[in-house]
Amino acid sequence: MKTPKASLSYRRFHKVILRSHNLVSLHDFLEEKLGSRDPSLDFSDLLRSAIVLSVAAMDAYFTDVFAERLVPYLKKKRCGNRLAELLEEAGLTAAVTLELLPMDRPYRRIRTLIEVYLERQVTQRLDAINALFDAYGIQDLCGNAQAKLKRKRLCREIEVLVQRRHDIVHEGDLDRHGNLRSLKHTWVRNRLQDVQLFVGACEEILRDQLG
Repeated sequence: MKTPKASLSYRRFHKVILRSHNLVSLHDFLEEKLGSRDPSLDFSDLLRSAIVLSVAAMDAYFTDVFAERLVPYLKKKRCGNRLAELLEEAGLTAAVTLELLPMDRPYRRIRTLIEVYLERQVTQRLDAINALFDAYGIQDLCGNAQAKLKRKRLCREIEVLVQRRHDIVHEGDLDRHGNLRSLKHTWVRNRLQDVQLFVGACEEILRDQLG
């Protein structure tokens, strides 16, 4: 049986998450080669960069794959109320719809509208991801991905990583006393693997349910 082709969004995600892993590997290399000579050297910001990049990769995947799936979905299935509301929020009003009717490629215009709209959205929170894909009739995408992988705490681990990303971006990863919070390379590597598994499971669910 031919293996289903991964979405373009997933292939882009995979390239970015690989860069995150490379940052962790660079951290480990520098720690081994230089840290042993001078303990005052701190390469932990490479780990923080890996966290920020991995969450960005996940965020981009969900917005990108939603837009990528939109036109095929509209061509094959009925537009439900939630999707209709989302399209209207994106600017597909009745007036715009009438303007699209005589166009040669109206679906391209619709996808552009949704892409511009999603650029303003944040899909790092799991509830936001679930709410977005509910428009396709998929309920609790994140919970289904967790169940598919048989990892009872996977969603919680993703939420912890996203919160750490926020701490890094907004507060420089400092605690309330102004001290840099400790960060272990093994913890970061494990969380990156969690993100990979999570996004991979979501990709499979979307492919199975949306075709």
